Amino acid sequence: METIAAVLFEPVGCLAEFRAEAFDSAASELFGAAGEAGATGSEAYWRLCGLLDERRDALGPAGEARLLELELRAVDHAELYEDVRPSLEELRHLGVTAYLVSSLSRPAVMRLVERFSLADLFAASIARDDAGGVMDRPLRHAIASFSLDPSRTICLVDTAQALDMTKALSLNAVMMFNDFDKSRVLAERGPAGGVASLAELADALRLIEQRAGMKSPSRPPLHPYELFDPS
Repeated sequence: METIAAVLFEPVGCLAEFRAEAFDSAASELFGAAGEAGATGSEAYWRLCGLLDERRDALGPAGEARLLELELRAVDHAELYEDVRPSLEELRHLGVTAYLVSSLSRPAVMRLVERFSLADLFAASIARDDAGGVMDRPLRHAIASFSLDPSRTICLVDTAQALDMTKALSLNAVMMFNDFDKSRVLAERGPAGGVASLAELADALRLIEQRAGMKSPSRPPLHPYELFDPS
């Protein structure tokens, strides 16, 4: 992996714990899709994004308004991870640029930024309104808008959909191990690495820089758990 210059953060599951209820309600009310028992907030969110990607044109003004209402509700009930601010401040000290890139609407992204006073921690933000769509469109828009080199850019992920989507764009997909059992399964899908919390991210970047010159054709690739183990 190249030395990292930028990190892309999707707030759902990577900056804050979101409940599944509001996303499930949107899927049910707007698309007639029942929620999945035991799904995390991130899983419910990405499932809703998939529905939006396929069927958003059928929403109409009333549906769009209801979607925004439910998204804002989700943000209002989200719980920011306690290590977000110190971790992002440390990234800034390392010279790594942080971007907020999300399939949430622009009002929802701004509500989250304002609610948790995050404006000073991100160089810029991209929402689905800016990108003209969801899923990989905000990431593509960020890469183009900020002239990012995917080989030097990390995108934090915590679901299979986000992991596969990020890898398809040649970004370095780094897993947030929010659920140990599920993360072990996702680790087999070949992420670039993983962290148990944002507090580990700065150490992970230092480790990447340290090991950037250590690769050779005879050396096997590091397992995700080994790659981001500072010890």
